[in-house]
Amino acid sequence: MNIARRANSQDVAALAGVSQATVSRAFTPGASISDRARKKIEAAAAKLGYQPNIIARSLSKRRSRLVGLLFANWTHPKAADLLKNITEALTEHDYKVIVQSATGSRLTDEVLREFLRYQVDGVIVFSAAPTAEISAEYARAQVPIVLLNQNGQSLNTSSVSVDATGIGNQIASSLLARSYKRLALISANPKSQIVIDMTKAIVSTVAEHPHMRIISQQTGIDGYEAGMREIENIWKQPETRPDAIVCTSDNTALGILAGCRQNLGIKVPEELAIVGLGDIPASAWQDQSLSTIKIPHDEMVSKAVMTLITGIEDPSVQPESYRYQAEFIQRGTTRIISNPKTGETQ
Repeated sequence: MNIARRANSQDVAALAGVSQATVSRAFTPGASISDRARKKIEAAAAKLGYQPNIIARSLSKRRSRLVGLLFANWTHPKAADLLKNITEALTEHDYKVIVQSATGSRLTDEVLREFLRYQVDGVIVFSAAPTAEISAEYARAQVPIVLLNQNGQSLNTSSVSVDATGIGNQIASSLLARSYKRLALISANPKSQIVIDMTKAIVSTVAEHPHMRIISQQTGIDGYEAGMREIENIWKQPETRPDAIVCTSDNTALGILAGCRQNLGIKVPEELAIVGLGDIPASAWQDQSLSTIKIPHDEMVSKAVMTLITGIEDPSVQPESYRYQAEFIQRGTTRIISNPKTGETQ
């Protein structure tokens, strides 16, 4: 069986009676070519079903206009929004995006090497980091990497992350100001650098106040249903019940809140405070009103994209690290207090 061959620029040139270089100019924006020649070429291309090879043309200019986007945390509550915002921002700058997923540092490196074979101009990595070996390969190839939601100072890569230590300090200070004394910490991924730094900061602040203590630290608990189950497990042991629970995920915190209200009759925030992380839309719903930490994801995405484009356009630019501040959002799952100076509630 004969398989039809795709038409190429030589075929179009022959049919239109022009040179191959003229065909190339016809499909190059801004190139000099007469209207008569362009119309002949477009008619020949339509008849042959010809489409110019954008990748080949880009590579001839030593730019593919391709950017690799590596996602390693699809369970992140704003994964879809982040993916949308990153791809739209890159598209606005005339880059096409190749999306891959990875779990674990070895697979992360495998995907990053594959991106190099695609001749990408740069890569954004979300919630993961390459090894020093693959980072060095990218440096030799002069292909920039930007880590989003991860710190990459030791890897010679640019990074855009959130101040997790600041988050931990805000949470602990806010609970302290509201007279909560017995804290339980619940995390989804104990290997996350954000979780590690945030937890260290909470532990450090609590250690400075003898009347506060951390009752328990649980890991590997992620999602609404897991939160509902966990609060039942916690409340079965009256002697070790906390009066405040801090979660590294709003979804988990909302599950705990539902378990308190629907199954256990726990008064929130009088008997138990609940604090989430992420400020997903459901957290602000009137029937949820979850106190949480708002992370400036939009600003972080914008900075990651612009940092990458700067690195692509000027390979001599040195990697930089940017760290954004998060904001504690007081809602109905923590006690309201008054600012003694202003009289305002917070």
